[in-house]
Amino acid sequence: MMAFATALGSLIPEAVGQITDNLFVNKGNGDEALFYALALFGIITANSLFSLFAIAVSSWMSNKVIMDLRSDIFAKLLRLPKSYFDQNTKGSILSKVTFDVGQLASVASSIWIELVKNSMFLVVLTGYLFYKSWELTLSLIIILPLLAITVKLSSSRVYNSSNKARQSISDMTHLLNENISGGSLIKIYNAQKQESEKFKNLAQIIRQQRFKVNVTTAFNVNAINVLIAFPLGCVVYFSSVYLQMSAGDFLSYFTAMAMLPKPAKGLVKVNKSLQIAMVSGASVFGLMNEEEEKNNGKKQLKKVRGDIKFKKVSFSYADKKTVLSNIDLEVKAGETVALVGATGSGKTTIIQLLAKFYSVDSGSITIDGIDISEFELNSLRSQIAFVDQNVRLFNDTIKNNIALGQVDNMSNKKIENAAKIANAYDFIQEISGQFDAEIGEDGTKLSGGQRQRLAIARAIAKDSPILILDEATSALDSITEKQVQAAISDMQKDRTTIIVAHRLSTIKKSDKIIVLHHGQIVEQGTHQELLDLNGRYASLYGH
Repeated sequence: MMAFATALGSLIPEAVGQITDNLFVNKGNGDEALFYALALFGIITANSLFSLFAIAVSSWMSNKVIMDLRSDIFAKLLRLPKSYFDQNTKGSILSKVTFDVGQLASVASSIWIELVKNSMFLVVLTGYLFYKSWELTLSLIIILPLLAITVKLSSSRVYNSSNKARQSISDMTHLLNENISGGSLIKIYNAQKQESEKFKNLAQIIRQQRFKVNVTTAFNVNAINVLIAFPLGCVVYFSSVYLQMSAGDFLSYFTAMAMLPKPAKGLVKVNKSLQIAMVSGASVFGLMNEEEEKNNGKKQLKKVRGDIKFKKVSFSYADKKTVLSNIDLEVKAGETVALVGATGSGKTTIIQLLAKFYSVDSGSITIDGIDISEFELNSLRSQIAFVDQNVRLFNDTIKNNIALGQVDNMSNKKIENAAKIANAYDFIQEISGQFDAEIGEDGTKLSGGQRQRLAIARAIAKDSPILILDEATSALDSITEKQVQAAISDMQKDRTTIIVAHRLSTIKKSDKIIVLHHGQIVEQGTHQELLDLNGRYASLYGH
């Protein structure tokens, strides 16, 4: 359709020339005037209709492409390993999904349409100029290398400036995310000025780089005006003095020449958009090419007993610093085992290895005697319920937060029962909307204790044979803590439970306590056995 529109548009110079010669120089009659009037109207109308159709189809297609791309990126993020998120800021990732994909939208819509239209228009107009006067056109073709050099010189500058602006936008998105989530902390420490300066500096960098891009593009556009102005002057002189063109032929040629700057400048602007899109494309497709979380296991789990065994497990993060060294740990089905130790001793890492957020460097982890690497990831994780002290809730209803991952399959009765066990049912009944109430981003409409009880209800509703508790009652008052602790005790029956403990008073009844120090197990036993040993655990308990 755009090709048809371009072909029709290129007929306008010839129509202008014919009208000039036949109607004004040769004084044509009314029938001829009507013919040319209708022809000109028909050309412009058809050109507009073809252009409209081309743009409409392009818009539909480009928005479909962007929709698919955004969906693919989101799905990709869900398949990436935890290590990717350890190494990349939230702002950088958000920038890829929002800003970078938005920049690519221009490639999928306007850029290629403009590229096709302007390129074809230049080719057709140049062909028409050769048709009208090959001698004159051949002598003017010298400006083409100059045009190419002008565009080439600007491309690298536009690309580099766009890349710097994109990185600054990524940093700005990260800063915004930090300030929105940490707004209270910024206020209490009077850090508004400090954070404002950071934001202002990033905004200044973006302004400078975009200024460079715009000035470079404007220079190219106006350089093209100057380069084409010289040939236009030459056309006026040579066509009248040497070629002795008729008025119509001169007007046709001059009109075609005068139409050249618009598609030429259009290509320069396309080059600007293309360089910006290439920067964003490198970012987006770099993400799409990231190695996904390995999921080579084939075995599907229905219900495990819950025997867990770590054998000679060693692990280090990307910085190569050893976190765990030769860990031998056995948790029998139905046992409650607590992990204690100073910050950085490796407690959380053990949990993350069990859930296969990371893979061991050496050694093995088995459940019911089978290495967890043989299990399909979703199947493995379906056997584990987790309650963290840093509760993560979603901007959704209470019901959907409790039934996370099983919204379509979990009955209302099961959701309500989980809430009752977690001592969350009563406060839910007092909220407008009850289980259908929206709780805001990360549950901001709830108190800390309410949020933690919802997290416990979520774990209860999942009904998994392996339960992991990371100081699950830390945000509760003493009365509620006793109630929820009783509920957790009921929940632990017939389940393998691993408790990451910070307050040692909560783990006295554990079947076994594992004491970690610098990534190694230094003591293990019951609460009383470890106190009698008078070692590291006794020292930690005393503090």
